[in-house]
Amino acid sequence: MIAPTAEEWETASDVDKEYATTMAVHLLWTLTGRVLGTFPAAVRPCFGTQEHTTAWRGNGVRDGYWWPGLVAGTGTSGACGCADGCDCFGVNQLMLPGPVASVTRVLIDGVVVPSSAYKVKDRRWLFRTDGQGWPQAQDLTAADTAVGAFLVEYQRGVPVPAAGLVAAADLAVDLLRARLNKPCKIPSRAQNVSRQGIEVQLIDPYTLFESGLTGLPSVDQWISAVNPSRLRSRSRVYSPDAQRVSRFR
Repeated sequence: MIAPTAEEWETASDVDKEYATTMAVHLLWTLTGRVLGTFPAAVRPCFGTQEHTTAWRGNGVRDGYWWPGLVAGTGTSGACGCADGCDCFGVNQLMLPGPVASVTRVLIDGVVVPSSAYKVKDRRWLFRTDGQGWPQAQDLTAADTAVGAFLVEYQRGVPVPAAGLVAAADLAVDLLRARLNKPCKIPSRAQNVSRQGIEVQLIDPYTLFESGLTGLPSVDQWISAVNPSRLRSRSRVYSPDAQRVSRFR
């Protein structure tokens, strides 16, 4: 997130800054349909007939981004890979749970594979480009960095664009002001206020958030641009014919 530059931010405590940042990130992640943001993921690929990746795991760390970590199962039954009758897709390409923003590192038998030896295509496929192939089997009981292991670490998700970072900074500043009981643009919870004979009706922020807005024009304009239909989550496609894998939470 782009660091806010308001005067209140410069003089605020680290606790208040952390609160405002966490709230702004989570609110915008939710109001934009839980689509934008990346988080670190790790995969132990095990080739199969349909999934191509049958054992994988995530470390569940959000790491300051907008997308909560996904915790998945880890294989414990030993060796996996292609056997007689197994329909592997190809030795030089691997499908990762996506979308893939970037690959952090690839380990084979504990040795780092140079980044020049592979590339990502269509935010999902990891292609080997050095003429070698990916391991078609591995020992899932081996440690990630041990001989017999095959590990891919990467950033999963869709990076937040620059405009979204600016919107998050604006929202964080206003949340900080509200926390410090200073004038802010986020509507207060009061419904009717009378001052000097003038009655003003204010919007309940809880109702405002339910409509998918925050009350800040600069933030709401960006939300409307990336999530005009006010979706609550990303769209998904399910097939009853697809092979599923065990995932533990």
